[in-house]
Amino acid sequence: MSENNIKVQRNLWENPWGYVESFFIGTGLIITGLLLEVLNTSESTFTLSYPFNLYFLIGYVLILFVLYKWFSTTQIIRWLTKVPASISSITLVTVLVMVMGIIPQIPSENNIINNLGLNHITSNWAFLLILFQFLTCLGLISIKRILQFKWSNFGFILNHLGLFLALIAGILGTGDLQRLSINVYENKPSWIATDMNNQEVELPFAFYLKDFLIDEYHPKLALIENKTGSIAHNNGKNLYLVEKGEKYSFKNFEVTVNDFLPNSGRVGARYEPVNELGSPPSASISVKNVENDSIQNAWISSGSFRYPYESFKISEEYSVVMTIPEVKKFSSDIDILTKEGERISTVLEVNKPYSYKGWKIYQLSYDDKMGKWSNLSVLELVKDPWLPLIYIGIFMMIAGAVYMFWMGNKITKNQE
Repeated sequence: MSENNIKVQRNLWENPWGYVESFFIGTGLIITGLLLEVLNTSESTFTLSYPFNLYFLIGYVLILFVLYKWFSTTQIIRWLTKVPASISSITLVTVLVMVMGIIPQIPSENNIINNLGLNHITSNWAFLLILFQFLTCLGLISIKRILQFKWSNFGFILNHLGLFLALIAGILGTGDLQRLSINVYENKPSWIATDMNNQEVELPFAFYLKDFLIDEYHPKLALIENKTGSIAHNNGKNLYLVEKGEKYSFKNFEVTVNDFLPNSGRVGARYEPVNELGSPPSASISVKNVENDSIQNAWISSGSFRYPYESFKISEEYSVVMTIPEVKKFSSDIDILTKEGERISTVLEVNKPYSYKGWKIYQLSYDDKMGKWSNLSVLELVKDPWLPLIYIGIFMMIAGAVYMFWMGNKITKNQE
């Protein structure tokens, strides 16, 4: 056998299938997955929950170890540990992720999109199959480097093993992810939540809402057209906050805020401060017509669920109105009541969740119609037991990148 033939045979041994074959196999997996989507008549998505997802993870890792340890000489295992298999699979995964970004992931009126499952990519069989190939490549390569351990490969192992853990935990954890919402009323304990399918779920603890608080910005002044009801200045932007003593210009009118009451009620021809349920903000204003220097005075109010709003007609064309105050922040002062008789107090705010026994408790919403007088607080509870494994994988990738940077910098200094 000639030397060239020996080199060809060695190259085929080391690289059994190249990029063309790898992309062909990956495309075949995607087509197979899309066919499975077409043939699947069930509306429910396939997921594994505890303990079956844990059994799958342990079994999958053992199978990968066995495949590499005793079947590493087979063509398919050698291919899966080579660059073309990894590059092709991650490229096709990226393509499907791009499709997910283009096609809305909601039920579609297009039957083709629905039948192919392109509106739920993350649970699409095509995505799962090609991602499974990529995970197999990652797992086999990681096992290979671990069994052939060298400190120079430590960063590589951390990167690949961390990515493997983060991805597979994200997939297998879907079945254990719980996302619930619960309505909590002031001075009433609540322990019955609802899931995404509106099914009731009894919690192992209860919530007691002591107080629901809303901070609001001052309302704003706006000049509107009487015929259309549309805002007639600044193209509807940059409305003026109602501040006592301030003067604002609207076309040929100059508006002065004489007084502002955050909570008030009408008493005769004027508004007075009132501290009761549904008392809206109001303002006393003076409107000067710049063209003829005439001045008009009136009270305006944004109204509430209990009282109607009041505007001020300053001409046949325009009226001055007060907008509904915008919410600055809202929060819930709650107690978590346990079966053991423990009472845990905390304040929930938007984007400031509270962690309790694996649950993340979020401030979600409230009764919009009641506004700042709402006695209802809507909380969201999220439990993802696989999240710590995802974080471990991410930190491993970061540590691997830092280690490789440090080693590369060290080698560069030694060469200098």
